Amino acid sequence: MTFFERLYLGEIARGLVVTMYRFWRNLTLHALHAVGLFKQVSAAVTTQYPDEYKQYPDNYRGSHRLTLKEDNSVRCTACFLCATACPANCIFIEAGEHPDPEVEKFPLRYEIDTLRCIYCGMCVEACPCDAIRMDTYVHPKIWGFNRADFIETKSVFIERSKTLAERGRNALMEDMIEDYKKEEAEVWDRFEE
Repeated sequence: MTFFERLYLGEIARGLVVTMYRFWRNLTLHALHAVGLFKQVSAAVTTQYPDEYKQYPDNYRGSHRLTLKEDNSVRCTACFLCATACPANCIFIEAGEHPDPEVEKFPLRYEIDTLRCIYCGMCVEACPCDAIRMDTYVHPKIWGFNRADFIETKSVFIERSKTLAERGRNALMEDMIEDYKKEEAEVWDRFEE
């Protein structure tokens, strides 16, 4: 590297030029759109979450769900392979005897601590019976006041599978946004009292 390249002045100047160009271009286009001009030219727009949200791609690793059999029972056999494969050690399973003698065991408790989870997908790959998936197209919960609010239970995972099957891909995101709005209203109600 030359002395001039080691100072990084050229790269800093080039970065500032790009930043200022995009800033003034978008500011001008938004101002022109406000008065009804140049509507055919699009400007960069920030997604105004939670009022708007982007569609996640099909390979997005979202929140977990437990798949269900035809009789709506959990497919999980409590083999502990997902918990063993988890590098974050965030999966807790408590096995119990299944009432059906044909089935050896099933999870009495199945919990994932989402604050510890790194969403690597190792649990999905380790599962021999395709019981756990991360194809919900929703991101992890971002609202809570204590650690217990971020521990997802078996009932939450089952409900996600049912919602996905009954109402489709966008229903989970819509439900999550509604839950955020309800929780926000409760917080403001407590704050005003």
